[in-house]
Amino acid sequence: MTYSRMVRWIIGTCLLAIPLAAQPQIGGGTCSSASLNGSYAFSLTGRQVTGAGTFTNIFQAEGTAHFDGLSVATITLTADTPQSVGAPLTWTGTYSVQANCAGTATITTGGSATLYIAIYNQGSNFLVTGADATYFYTGSGNTQPSACSTSLLSGSYVYSGTGYGFSGTSLTGIANGTGLLQFDGQGKVTANIGISGSVSTALAATGSYSVSSNCTGMATLSDSTGNAYTMGLSISSGNTTASTDLMAMLGQASKFTMDGSAHAVTAATCSPASLTGTYSLTLSGRDVSSAGSLAGSFQGNGTATFDGMGNVVLAGTSNTNQVSGKTFSYTGTYSLPASCSGTMTLTTTGAAAMNLVVWSSAKQFNITGADSTYVYSGSGGPRPAGCANATLSGEYTYDASGFTLSGTSQTGVGDEVGVLNFDGQGNVTGNYTVTSSGTVATTYTSSGTYSVTPNCLGTAALMDSVGNVNALNFGILNTYGQGVDVIEANPRFVRSGSAHAAFLNPTQSIGNVASYAVNYTPPGSVFVLFGENLAAKPVSATTVPLPATLGSTGVTVNGEPAPLFYVDSGQIDAQMPWDIPGGTVASVIVKNGNVTSNAAAVFVPATGTPGISFYSTNRAVVVNQDGTLNSSTAGASVGDEVVAYFTGGGPVQAAGKLTTGAAAPSGLSEITGASTVTVGTATAVVKYIGLTPGSVGLYQVNFIVPQLSKGTYGVVIDIANQDSNNPVMTITN
Repeated sequence: MTYSRMVRWIIGTCLLAIPLAAQPQIGGGTCSSASLNGSYAFSLTGRQVTGAGTFTNIFQAEGTAHFDGLSVATITLTADTPQSVGAPLTWTGTYSVQANCAGTATITTGGSATLYIAIYNQGSNFLVTGADATYFYTGSGNTQPSACSTSLLSGSYVYSGTGYGFSGTSLTGIANGTGLLQFDGQGKVTANIGISGSVSTALAATGSYSVSSNCTGMATLSDSTGNAYTMGLSISSGNTTASTDLMAMLGQASKFTMDGSAHAVTAATCSPASLTGTYSLTLSGRDVSSAGSLAGSFQGNGTATFDGMGNVVLAGTSNTNQVSGKTFSYTGTYSLPASCSGTMTLTTTGAAAMNLVVWSSAKQFNITGADSTYVYSGSGGPRPAGCANATLSGEYTYDASGFTLSGTSQTGVGDEVGVLNFDGQGNVTGNYTVTSSGTVATTYTSSGTYSVTPNCLGTAALMDSVGNVNALNFGILNTYGQGVDVIEANPRFVRSGSAHAAFLNPTQSIGNVASYAVNYTPPGSVFVLFGENLAAKPVSATTVPLPATLGSTGVTVNGEPAPLFYVDSGQIDAQMPWDIPGGTVASVIVKNGNVTSNAAAVFVPATGTPGISFYSTNRAVVVNQDGTLNSSTAGASVGDEVVAYFTGGGPVQAAGKLTTGAAAPSGLSEITGASTVTVGTATAVVKYIGLTPGSVGLYQVNFIVPQLSKGTYGVVIDIANQDSNNPVMTITN
């Protein structure tokens, strides 16, 4: 924000830049073949199942998928099958991507397969399903680091994988595993993995590994009895900037093969207290007989609640080949040692023993294990602070994998991949392609309704283009609802999978106007909203009280008009009405002429979430004691009283009536939350922090420049333990 624009904001108009693109939508975007460009860590699983529901072959592979951004795809894999372990495979072909982020890859060299693609996270990730003459495939791809080496894998990684047991070349059941991989960064690796299913063992093995510059690698290990194992590696960018994750395929010839993922352990140490509170949950169970026949399946999602002291409850909704839409609640205990690899014991239909690993600074977990009926795999992670229908808004790409049914008998496999579009108000449409045993790939459209509960679970009913009604259950994930666990059923199938916001989802397109921190917008704050075709042309407010309409554009929050500072085709600046209750999820809608956008969710906290105004690249809007703007050439002196401007201060002890869209009352309207101001590492003495009289939605803090040497320092405002951004100011002494 420039200083001149800051001044205009103080007198009642807030203008920020960076408009985006086209079409009346909060958030959003479009894809093309250029959206897939470069190398991705790639995992691919194939299943061959007869019409009687018997496995006759299995395929699991790790490697890379390279897209040239135009039309050429090259897939390089290391594959395990019952016939061979660690076999190299190279496929080439062509691909195309539609505007809705769904695409197709046709493999013509090295194999003959059709893969259906769904892109998400703005092209950083993708999902695939498909088939060739032998297998029905599911897979995923994630962006890779720019360069890799053996030293890149270093430290402790938690591993979780799913797969199958074998006797000779015959499939004899399920093999799922969870545990730890330790890499020394120099080529030595140790594996400690608990395996459940037809192969049930505590695997302890050591060996060597190497990673090539293209981010693929191989490990060879052996246990104390001389059994040999191979592990194909494909490295992807990690969940934190300081780590990498990897897809890992672990196999022992004539015993088992598992395909899974490993994540760098970022917690210093773990304990039962590392898991505290309620997490999202997805849980799948498979039952395959020793003869390789499908005997049953369990697919569920919901919540996992840990008390931090060793007790846990898993609860939600499940689909099986026997009955769909049934609730479940399993209680049990868990242990979590310092290594972040522990155990869980549950009561399901009987006793269930699980292996448990925790990662991403103890924010996410994986489990595998078994009871007398199923061999399970599951995962959980953070959820939004609260949810509403508007939490699901915009385009989500998804895949789902499962089994076809005839009555209660499982007759084969069935997978789908496609796009779900939510309007944020309870209506959803779908477009997806299904590949299943005994049929050719079929594309369907569907439409229906959905609802989301405050605890971030949801349901939907969609009728497809041939008249079938599909029932979906959702578990909403991540801080902003950008991920969703899905289970799906109708009388002909059960499937489970995941959906992901194709672009920054609408919740992430609403933020603090000063700091651009997304989602948390207290009553009275000024927020910025990004999207497409939000207004016919740029218009700024010129009067106070602010208008509810600028040009042809209006915004509502929970149906109440929001005062507007500025509108453009890609951006709107508005005030959150003072009477929106704190601690709730609000629904934001834009109307441009006669066209209404999707609804987007925004969390309205009951306390302040400050964002300091800044100009240039990161200069705090601080007015020096002499009235000049603080800059690198016009600094403040120690002991001076200066003023920093911000928004998102939250509730105040108002000096007069607070009217949405009107100037703040004259006099001092101090914030009610506890606050501090830090300059560098020094705490400043605050003389006043509250609304700026005569402005709309603007706050200020008057503070004394603390005792610091000459230099440039970051400024941070903390309100109720919520830190602001940290733009800089200069002290000249």
